Amino acid sequence: MSDTPTAQTPEEVKKKRDMIHKIPPSQEVTSPGLANLHRRSGSNELVRQVLENMTAKNAPTPPESPDGSEVNNSLEHSTSTPEMDLSSIEQDAEQIMSGARSPIILPTDPIARNLETVIDHLNIGEMKKKFITGSPPAASPPGEVYETRSSHSSGRSSRAMSRCMSPTPDEDKSSIFPDGIEYIVVPSAIYPLQPISTAPTPSASPSPHHAYRGITSPMNTPFSTTPPSDSPLASLSLASSSSSEQLADPRDIPFTMEVTELVYFYRILYEATNPRVPLLERLRFLAITSQNIDMFFCKRALKLHLGHGLHSHRGDLPRNAIKGLKIMDYDKVSETLRMLVRDTYDLLNRNLLPLMAKNGIRLMKWQELSSEEQSTMREWFVQRVFPLMTPLVVDAGHPFPVLSNLSLNIAALLEHEKKGETRFVRIKVPARIARWVPVQQRGPLQMIPIEELILGNLDIIFPNTKIIAADVFRITKHYDLKLEGEYEANNLLELIKSELHKRKFAPAVRLECARTMPRSLSDVLISQLRLHDSDVYMTDGPLGLADLFQLCKLNLPALKYEPWLPRTPDLFVDLRSKYASPGDLFKAIKKGDLLLQHPYVSFTTTVQFFIECAMHDPKVQAIKISIYRTSSSSPLIKALCEAAQNKEVSVLVDLKASGDEEQNAKYARMLEQAGCHVSYGLVGLKSHAKIAMVVREEEDGVLREYVHLSTGNYNASTSDVYVDVGIITCDAVLGRDLCDLFNYLTGYSRISSFRKLVSAPMNMRQSFIDLINREAEEAKQGRPATIMAVMNGLDEKRIVRALYDAGAAGVVIKLVVRGRCRVLPGIPGISDNIQVISILGRFLEHSRIFYFGNGAKNGGPKAFIGSADWQHRNLKRRVEVLVPVEDPANVEKLRNIINTYLEDKEQAWEMLPDGRYRKRVVSEHPQRSAQQQFMIRTLKEHPVVWVDTTKR
Repeated sequence: MSDTPTAQTPEEVKKKRDMIHKIPPSQEVTSPGLANLHRRSGSNELVRQVLENMTAKNAPTPPESPDGSEVNNSLEHSTSTPEMDLSSIEQDAEQIMSGARSPIILPTDPIARNLETVIDHLNIGEMKKKFITGSPPAASPPGEVYETRSSHSSGRSSRAMSRCMSPTPDEDKSSIFPDGIEYIVVPSAIYPLQPISTAPTPSASPSPHHAYRGITSPMNTPFSTTPPSDSPLASLSLASSSSSEQLADPRDIPFTMEVTELVYFYRILYEATNPRVPLLERLRFLAITSQNIDMFFCKRALKLHLGHGLHSHRGDLPRNAIKGLKIMDYDKVSETLRMLVRDTYDLLNRNLLPLMAKNGIRLMKWQELSSEEQSTMREWFVQRVFPLMTPLVVDAGHPFPVLSNLSLNIAALLEHEKKGETRFVRIKVPARIARWVPVQQRGPLQMIPIEELILGNLDIIFPNTKIIAADVFRITKHYDLKLEGEYEANNLLELIKSELHKRKFAPAVRLECARTMPRSLSDVLISQLRLHDSDVYMTDGPLGLADLFQLCKLNLPALKYEPWLPRTPDLFVDLRSKYASPGDLFKAIKKGDLLLQHPYVSFTTTVQFFIECAMHDPKVQAIKISIYRTSSSSPLIKALCEAAQNKEVSVLVDLKASGDEEQNAKYARMLEQAGCHVSYGLVGLKSHAKIAMVVREEEDGVLREYVHLSTGNYNASTSDVYVDVGIITCDAVLGRDLCDLFNYLTGYSRISSFRKLVSAPMNMRQSFIDLINREAEEAKQGRPATIMAVMNGLDEKRIVRALYDAGAAGVVIKLVVRGRCRVLPGIPGISDNIQVISILGRFLEHSRIFYFGNGAKNGGPKAFIGSADWQHRNLKRRVEVLVPVEDPANVEKLRNIINTYLEDKEQAWEMLPDGRYRKRVVSEHPQRSAQQQFMIRTLKEHPVVWVDTTKR
């Protein structure tokens, strides 16, 4: 049929109205374009009214639902709303009346059902739910019955049956998908309708043997590198609306940090379901998700309780913003977190643990051990664990103990056999003993959690005592360091030490315990920790899933990614030979800037080697460096301490690096004792810049600066898993700029700008806005204009507004944002020139690269790397550095890096116009991801893995 609507006679209009009114009230609408609308409205009355209005207006545009969303039956990433064909509606109505069509309800499984409820609770799922085409499951002929369910905010589920119908030649292909398989975007993924028995089932929960259907590989295979034909896509909406009008402008949608963090956590959790990922790597993604949840509670939970951070950052909204937008409250965030935790445990118990068992890896309970095994483990407990046990009773003479953050504990209720008194006792699980203890008779892959071992041997700890109840619990405390009196303090190091001590007594914000814990124990804990029932998280598995990282280290190469060993560039191979001198590196740097991308290129044999050469070169006069995070046994710290014996060494150690405050304070004292000049940065600001400078006396007696600037930390351990970009150069202007910057950080310099360097909080935000506006001006003149960037997060409201304006002017904007992103792409007239993707893979994308097609003064492209994301905290509350990359060859390398990300068809997530994300999978066969492309390129350019070093 023609795509162009034709005029209708009054008789045709009347016929359509009559047919609409003939739909029985009890019958459900089957047009995929209206199924979602009908599901929300609960009856056909609203559908009739909408169809009447469409017919009367003789307009093929889709209707609007009560929540302001367009009922859209296409999920192509388009910039306009698809048209809806009335003939399809007529045929649907005829088939309903004749009984030829059955109702359509949403498919579900544990993650799909829960995540849809997440969207309902956040009030963000009804704005733009869309349908998507997809391939049907194998061997699914038309007419086969499929299981489908719908989930509502009340938590109730309804069940119905749906039959696959092949589209007729006259039907609009947008309303009935190819081969009759219908799909709908749910908050976590696109799920196909799954074949089931025709017998009705009252339960809404799927069988554990078929959990996560449509996501994971079959249960009879440990893991698969080939996904099912119905490759899952994922989406979560960030928009929140209760308005009766659709939000057409992304600036009218409130941005909430909590929502975007949870969206990001769900994307990570999805990788734990991905059958293309090896089993132990999937377990690692699940552990990462659990670790992120822990940190969310540590930093955000108390603030949310107190009402901080729940506001929507509306600085980028117009003055006449649409009314009726709902702002999230703590209860909704808490409910979302609760569902995320439940989905994490469901995935572990129903999918990963069975697959691990098929590969010989088992986590056992005490009761599962034989008598002989229990006897052997009991002896091991007495020798290795019992001496570390310190039970603490709670009574009038023994107050409730101070509990460590994120520590595992055992609560027990005891009764003395003679006195008949009951007492509550707490036992801390020793943190120095491995969490997963191998069962000796079963080999290293059969393990029992240490807490299970303790619970099975409580009679040794409490002889002649009746154990009424005992179970494991774990608490989370508010652990976000907040310095009070920083501006008045005489010694920032002493203030940090004082605050770290106070943090031990921080209030608890979450109690985790097993679902089997008796109420008699949980009531005591809730009362003593001063928590509410809503702060209690009952789980069906081991607490503290971040400890699963230990299992990821098992020596099972077949269940892991193929090992990657960072390469050493040819230049550094020659310089590390026994015939080279320390000064040879600096001669090589004079020949041209060195652009490095880690972990494809080794951090140890390049950046660490740069510092070591400076330490050994007698012509080097001074070394200056800024350290934000480093490894626990950092070789860099040792090199700086050694260099301080005969050189001027100045080190800026940030004592406020979240989570590393105590370690950085220890390193600061160590460096001071070695003779280094140590400073702690600027009061009120974090020093997040990653910069190092070596001052060397040249042959002519002139001092020259050799500098290293990077997007990542000077951390040898994380450099193997974090993707970062750095540059080593001896550019004289940059060297002078870094001299001024270090004077600003360590002294009392009042400098406000630099020659080439761009710094926050001075002028970085405005510099970015100026570069964006320049591209917009070029586009308005009809010339090509491009902005491409890679970063971790984007939420700075002024930059967001500048990007929207530039996109509307015609600038092509392509962004790779791993975490939260405030920009909504693909909105017609505003952001249809903007593309946003997120990359999640085996390495954590940590780079910050910025490319502007007309950024140079001569009108050519300009590229930057830096330590800052386009986030408010980076640009206004931290000391950050942005450095221009001027060598044309290096600029082209950075452009190629960004393009490789944008072309990724394996690990990329596309952001949709309403803020949801969809996994970009174009083939049932695995494609080379961007990270794999980088590894292949590095292998060709730098074949050397390791070079034997000779001590000088």
